[in-house]
Amino acid sequence: MPTPDTFWSYFGATLTYLAVLAIPGGLVGRAAGLRGWALAGLAPLLSYTVTGLAGPWLALAGVSYNPLTVAGVTAVLAGIGFGLRELGRARGWIEPGAEEPPTKWHPRAHYAVAACVTLAVGISIFVVLSARGGTTAVFQRWDTVFHANGIRYIAETGDGSLTGMGTINWYPDGSFYPNAYHLVGSLVYSISGTTIPVTLNAITMPVAGIFALSMVALIRQLGGRAVFAGCTALVAAAATTGAYESVSSGLLPFALGIVLTPLAVVALARFLARPGLDTGYVLALTAVGLLAAHSSALFGALLFAFPLVVQRWYRALRHKRLDGVPEGRRGRRVIGGDVVKMVPVMVGSALLAAPHILGALKFTSGSYPYQAWGSELPVLKSLALLVTFRQVLSVPQVWLTVLLVIGVLSLFRLGRMRWIGLAALGFSVLFVLVASFGAEPWVISLSRPWWNDRYRLMALAAIPLCLLAGHGMAELQRWFAKWASGRSWVESRPALPARLGPATAVCVVAASAVLTKGFYTESNAHAVSFLYYNGPEGEVTPPVGADELAAMNELTKMDIGPDEKVLNERFDGTAWLYAITGIHPVAGHYDPGVPPPDAKYLALHFRDYDTDPEVRAAVQRLHIKHVLIGSTPIKIGESPAPGLRDLDGLGFLRKDFGNAGASIYTLIR
Repeated sequence: MPTPDTFWSYFGATLTYLAVLAIPGGLVGRAAGLRGWALAGLAPLLSYTVTGLAGPWLALAGVSYNPLTVAGVTAVLAGIGFGLRELGRARGWIEPGAEEPPTKWHPRAHYAVAACVTLAVGISIFVVLSARGGTTAVFQRWDTVFHANGIRYIAETGDGSLTGMGTINWYPDGSFYPNAYHLVGSLVYSISGTTIPVTLNAITMPVAGIFALSMVALIRQLGGRAVFAGCTALVAAAATTGAYESVSSGLLPFALGIVLTPLAVVALARFLARPGLDTGYVLALTAVGLLAAHSSALFGALLFAFPLVVQRWYRALRHKRLDGVPEGRRGRRVIGGDVVKMVPVMVGSALLAAPHILGALKFTSGSYPYQAWGSELPVLKSLALLVTFRQVLSVPQVWLTVLLVIGVLSLFRLGRMRWIGLAALGFSVLFVLVASFGAEPWVISLSRPWWNDRYRLMALAAIPLCLLAGHGMAELQRWFAKWASGRSWVESRPALPARLGPATAVCVVAASAVLTKGFYTESNAHAVSFLYYNGPEGEVTPPVGADELAAMNELTKMDIGPDEKVLNERFDGTAWLYAITGIHPVAGHYDPGVPPPDAKYLALHFRDYDTDPEVRAAVQRLHIKHVLIGSTPIKIGESPAPGLRDLDGLGFLRKDFGNAGASIYTLIR
């Protein structure tokens, strides 16, 4: 059974998660020369890099994955970063400093932006906690059971390989899946001592806060105003399509990849400003971390950062000043130099991520089915959804739309960050293609990294759109401050002009909070609640309810051995059995794609146990002694498998437990 929903259980797990985010990546980043907001922003991503590399490589070496071995990998990666930086310094190859932000912020500005990020984290936690509705901490969406089982599997077995956690459902060989999310989750689970549902909640609660931090790090690195950074942090915490919508659909690693994507620009900008062993090392680790978090995250990051490169090369061809480029260098030489300098970074990334790349290639060429969503919304509706920051909600986020319009109209004010407009245009076009023409074969092929899913493409488009909306909010502050500075009551008081900036920023933030009713916390909580109810509350019944949990708890009293599997129905909540109790089910995921042959045969023919020798052989191979059947399918209207229907009264089974929603049977011959 899940740990009772107490303040201290969630508080402890959340603190553990924040520590796991900060410490490994923080040590590696600092050793490689990161400081300030770049270090704060990249630390979480680098922590996922550390764990994402540790799991597969330790598995190949036959070493268990646990907090101690992760500490060892952290020390190795930090040592490499420190060594590369010192080597470059000693040989005179690098002169640190050119990679730092081109403008300075006043110390008060840093504190103000930090307060905005802290507020964003608080908003994110409040939204997720409000969404739970006081019923159960168990996530109810399709993929969440796979992630829950994977976290427990890694923690209990120490197997951090890219296929190991898949053996809960696709036995005996498992199935490839980038597992940095699960590797971090297993550390939180092991260290905090909470249950898997509480661990998942702890990892999910600050997700929009991480998004805000990533945005701030990007803006700071590129020389944006502090007001722009603080406003964007709050927009990131308010936009439904940024992080919350992916969470509401159960796309947990994908949501993680989205909120970390802006950091690719931070690492790339630092490398372009000062190519070196240390900045190249950080860029390589950033790419690997995104790939380890979710395969599509690296694709999305490349697309997001490409307009920055286009703008740089355009300026080079027009003989404009560029970071890291001597005056007078020809544009073609700049472009060629950038490409050549990126080659070692790409090679290093590929070598570090070799298990991920080889695993992905093998998976895509395998038998797992690829099913396109084929969305065909009217184009105008797709555009309306895009600019109102919603898909699962019926009410548009109008005030974010207003800020977005202001941001687009004042795009010229972004200076070196005008490339964001091109990124917004590109991602918006990609979203509309998938949302309105998703059944076209060429669109299906183009959007394959995102499973042809308009919800995923909306989240990707939300990154530059949130930046533009944050810019719009910052421009309101600029206009307000300019207007106020010309008032006679300001001019007559010498001390007031210096305070106009902070005062107007506070006024704009306060007005935004009021107009959006607390940065849309209520509507975002409603969106996230779909995660806990498998859809809108009251319209669906969660597959994992109190009856199923009571039956799972009863199984823990039946002395089930570690090599035994409990036969269960694939599409009901009993797929959570392993995550909740540690007992292995026959079906460990709702996904029916490429099921193990024995699991498939038993689902069709288990009722024929007395007369079908193949059923008895499959039962023996899987060491099945018990059967667990729930009552609520994950898919509305889905009927139980033919072989698992109407088991009451069959002569080879004894019913040992039953309630309104679940039953346990024991094989008696």
